Amino acid sequence: MNKSQQEDRGIFKKISNYFEFAKHKTNYRTEILAGVSTFLALSYIFVVNPSILGEGGFNKSAVLFATVITCFLATFIMGVWAKKPFAVAPGMEMNAYVAFFVILALGFTWQEALGAVFWSGVIFMILTLTNVRTKIINAIPDKMKSGLALCVGVFLMLIALRLAGVLVYSGVRISGLGIFFSPLAYVLYFGLALTLILRKFKIPGAVLISIVLSTLSAYILGLGGTATPVQFSTEMFSAIFQLDLGVIFNVKMISVILVLFLIDFYGSIAKFIGLTRGTTIVNKDGTMPQMKEALSVDGAGTMVGASLGTSSMVAYVESAVGISEGGRTGFTAVVISILMLAMIFLTPLISLVPVIATTGALFWVGIALFPSREELKTYTKLDIVTVLIMIGAVIWTFSIDRALLFGFSIFILGLLFTKRIKEINPFMVISTVLLALGWILSVVVK
Repeated sequence: MNKSQQEDRGIFKKISNYFEFAKHKTNYRTEILAGVSTFLALSYIFVVNPSILGEGGFNKSAVLFATVITCFLATFIMGVWAKKPFAVAPGMEMNAYVAFFVILALGFTWQEALGAVFWSGVIFMILTLTNVRTKIINAIPDKMKSGLALCVGVFLMLIALRLAGVLVYSGVRISGLGIFFSPLAYVLYFGLALTLILRKFKIPGAVLISIVLSTLSAYILGLGGTATPVQFSTEMFSAIFQLDLGVIFNVKMISVILVLFLIDFYGSIAKFIGLTRGTTIVNKDGTMPQMKEALSVDGAGTMVGASLGTSSMVAYVESAVGISEGGRTGFTAVVISILMLAMIFLTPLISLVPVIATTGALFWVGIALFPSREELKTYTKLDIVTVLIMIGAVIWTFSIDRALLFGFSIFILGLLFTKRIKEINPFMVISTVLLALGWILSVVVK
């Protein structure tokens, strides 16, 4: 072995030690497969985000540039600093709220909307850096954390069923059953069956293989190649630092800032808990190492994203795809971030992968997040009722933060009725009040 080869091997060893591969029982192949799988599962955001915000008057080229750069920076930092396998990207619930409610319904400009996004990120960061957010997470009972993992799983399954047309939603409300036998549904069934078979035989890259072959099946059924990719242009820098920070003094905008903050704040708490439950990412007592760093990334990402020209950044639930592939360290996020940056050149190519091709993998990952039978046997009646209501809330509202509201409320009432008042954590009470306020504001303020 020559000196150059020794140096190369030394570098790889240092990287694996930094990301603690041995502790998490992982390796380069597993982490890379996990990163590619997660990237493919969420790559639709680079096509969809510019389209949605474009409806609110944003320049699509500017949004694409802001999305690529912010996603790269936030996900890379999530990997290198927080050492977590989470992808960070604009939240779909957030960009739709900004475009269709804040701008089109309330009449604010896109510059003012970005200002609201920025200030929501500031509040987010203040509560994270002062450890309030960590205390809120620690206030959630262990069984409810397990229930949140289940809710995240149900949410992923709902996304798959909605995209496949099996369930029909009117806005965020389920309106009925769709078509069980259609080309869209067939791609879902094919991807799910393929993932189950590949996982049964412990074939590496099962989720990634499923997405690739599902893409081929989608084309065979006439469902591929319909997306029109957004291209970069000379206008891609037009939204940089165009946000209107003066909106903080507009009384009508305060409610918007609060809603953006609450959805992001509690939604990400649920995702962090749900995605890491039962993995080596968390300690045996359920706590997460370097939690503050991980929680800080999406808050800072939101502020940077608003400055560049896109809506709130969140830890993406599709990170579950890579985690299910065995991704356990920040190296998974580093791989994702590199692929995100490559979107500058790959946007036309990645648009060839239809969103429907990811549904089978998403559905399987949702199932994988369910608690084990052994864990379910330890549930009390209050735990069971709380989790069932949370699942119902996810299905009815298509929202994880609403599940938190209903779960917290029922759990607190249960403790009151069973005279276990001392077990009520004040941070859970405060969270319940804030979540209820956010829901009221999102419904009432027009």
